[in-house]
Amino acid sequence: MTKPNGWSITRDSDMVATLRLEKFASVNDDRWVLLQSDEHADNQHSDLDLIRRHMAEAVERGAPVLKFGDTFCAMQGRWDKRADPRQLREDLRGANYLDELVKFHERLYSPYAAQIAAIGYGNHETSIQTHHQTDLVERLVDRLRQAGSPVQKLGYTGFVRIAAQYGNTVRTYLLHFHHGSGGGGEVTRGFIDWNRTRGMYSADVYYAGHIHRRNMDENIIVGVSAKGTCERRHQLMLRGSCYKDEDGDGGWHVERGRAARPKGGWWLRITPEHRHGQNSADFRLEAIAA
Repeated sequence: MTKPNGWSITRDSDMVATLRLEKFASVNDDRWVLLQSDEHADNQHSDLDLIRRHMAEAVERGAPVLKFGDTFCAMQGRWDKRADPRQLREDLRGANYLDELVKFHERLYSPYAAQIAAIGYGNHETSIQTHHQTDLVERLVDRLRQAGSPVQKLGYTGFVRIAAQYGNTVRTYLLHFHHGSGGGGEVTRGFIDWNRTRGMYSADVYYAGHIHRRNMDENIIVGVSAKGTCERRHQLMLRGSCYKDEDGDGGWHVERGRAARPKGGWWLRITPEHRHGQNSADFRLEAIAA
């Protein structure tokens, strides 16, 4: 465990990690966390400038970065029926395609290694595991750790506890992540999935990617505390989009009648605040499109 920029991360079990933020100094202080998925960085149409810009913003804010799958695209191997030589980046050409993929992502992310807190799996990485018996995520995590990153390897789904402290007030937000599944209907845009997820997992923040949509839903869950008082729990449902340009005059996406998608993930901003009329503090949790 290391503490590079006011935070630290530990892997508690196969499905749970804990991200501890440095103690807040005042109510004017804040902490940021960047949530990403579906960068598909090695794809010819991936927006590397946007990836670098968001990573540079994380450096500036001292923000940990959580990546929830499909960091790799990995679709241009000779075995892949979807492969198209025109889509292969020039620096990935050669006989050792999977090795070159790992080196490519190491070059891309090493300048920001200290900010990368965790990398999880998406269906593109698990497909390579299944068919080629090599773990792209684990190989990248090992290389980034050699570059000084505190990065932890996550799964396809799991939880991240985000612990914040201001004065004597300690608050832990529970984030549930799942890379995603299904195709994401043009009408429902993944919102039906959120209702299923809320029925299976209890959390303050939910994050999924996969369908290359970006949207947010907020809920207030009303319950009763152990003291018999009514309490309200704020719940955020976040869908992160991709970093790849999906428009054009052809290809898998276009042939299925789909148009361009927004690009980017989400920022979480956590800020302490005094409770009105009380001598105690609480925290404000916001989600801001990245």
